[in-house]
Amino acid sequence: MKELQRRQYIKRLVYSWPALVLLVLVAFFLAKGAVGMIAKERQSAGRVAELDAKATALALREQSLEAGIAKLGTEEGILEEIKDKFSVTREGEYVAIIVDEKSKDKSAENKEIWYKKLWNAIIGK
Repeated sequence: MKELQRRQYIKRLVYSWPALVLLVLVAFFLAKGAVGMIAKERQSAGRVAELDAKATALALREQSLEAGIAKLGTEEGILEEIKDKFSVTREGEYVAIIVDEKSKDKSAENKEIWYKKLWNAIIGK
């Protein structure tokens, strides 16, 4: 009989309002923690993808730099780089510089046309 009373006391204690509120609060905080972990996992996955893209870009840059270094390792590459950087030539080489014609300033033409239009409007031609 005492065993039955003890079980009923435990059952009453577990199903009481304060105990149920406490269990709901515990479940709420556990669910909130799980949602927070899911959000962090998604954020981490995004950062991983971003870092993978950066790593790929850096690998491509490394390859291009290594190709440039290999090019500078030859005499031809060194001479070409000197020509590009300092605009120099070897003896016997000639450089032709082509210059475009100077184009008239468009705004000056528009001002003349504007003044002519104003003058013509005043004179009445």
